[in-house]
Amino acid sequence: MEAHLLEETGPGAYRFHDLVRPHARRVGEAEESGAQRAYTLRRYVDWCLVTAAAAERILTPSHPLPGHEPTGTGVAPTPLDGPDEALAWLDAHREGLMGAVRHCSRAGLHTSCWRLVDLAWPLFLRLRPTDMWIEAHRIGLESARASGSRQGEGRMLTSGAIGLRYAGQYEEAAHWYRQALENATADGDVRQQAQAINGLGHLSLLTRRLDEARAHFEHALRLRESIGYARGAALTRTRLGETALAGGLLASAAAHLRRAHEELTALGEGYEAARALALLGHVLAEEGDHEGGTRRLGEALSSFRAGGARSEHWEGRCLEWLGQAAEAQGDTAGARRRYESARDFFSRLNPSDAERLDERLRHL
Repeated sequence: MEAHLLEETGPGAYRFHDLVRPHARRVGEAEESGAQRAYTLRRYVDWCLVTAAAAERILTPSHPLPGHEPTGTGVAPTPLDGPDEALAWLDAHREGLMGAVRHCSRAGLHTSCWRLVDLAWPLFLRLRPTDMWIEAHRIGLESARASGSRQGEGRMLTSGAIGLRYAGQYEEAAHWYRQALENATADGDVRQQAQAINGLGHLSLLTRRLDEARAHFEHALRLRESIGYARGAALTRTRLGETALAGGLLASAAAHLRRAHEELTALGEGYEAARALALLGHVLAEEGDHEGGTRRLGEALSSFRAGGARSEHWEGRCLEWLGQAAEAQGDTAGARRRYESARDFFSRLNPSDAERLDERLRHL
């Protein structure tokens, strides 16, 4: 530090100065044997795997894939004290994680490659680095296929399709979901079938094919209920609520979202419960229940600002809906404040969302 070879990026975290890093790489390549270098990189990959697994257990406890816990590596994970530290670690190390994914692909460490992509799910879900999301899942899908893992292939297809969907690449997202559905049907994997059908329903919803979306979601709900997958059923109810909202069926939307919120809360799914609550608040405000709607939106906003449910995307959505509620009540100043705050989030996350907020501000 005193010689300016390292820069401190946070408490206990350091990086090489940009001018030093290429020199350090050359020295390492010159002085380390091929075996030493491979060992060093393997240890780094193992550290990424075990720490990402710890973050996944904290942030998305229903996501870990049974039977694939990273064990026996001899590498200790970085201690993570709760959701804030877990998300901060994923955020701070996103480039390193992506580097590890690329290295595993090049080195033929195919199981480690797709597993690391899968373990990084909370990073993609909460922070939404769309370009990284898509690249990682393209690489992970190739590795899952190379390793012969049908489970891995299914996870890469459905999770990767979500990233493609966020990027607006709906046609390719649908292709990925259909591949996942074909594989799951051949394997008799009902849970994965429902996941793919639910994803196809969301694409139909986004493209305003509401009858098709509803049929997909109702099919996914039947499948999830048939295997007792309560969390999945509650998530599909949330989508049914969104579909009813898009069709102007506000009472039906509120009924779906209330039940989804209750079920997700009972399951301890804080993030997903907050999403359902935010949508319910928006529906109630649209119905004319300004007090009930803004109260629920405020509660959801508080959840998205801290703890295990933290999400800048959903914080922005809550602010936008609160702005709409204020605008409907004639509170132009309040609407402007909330729209501007939401735009600040979306300008970092999704340009098309930011453009929508600009349009709202122009019409105030």
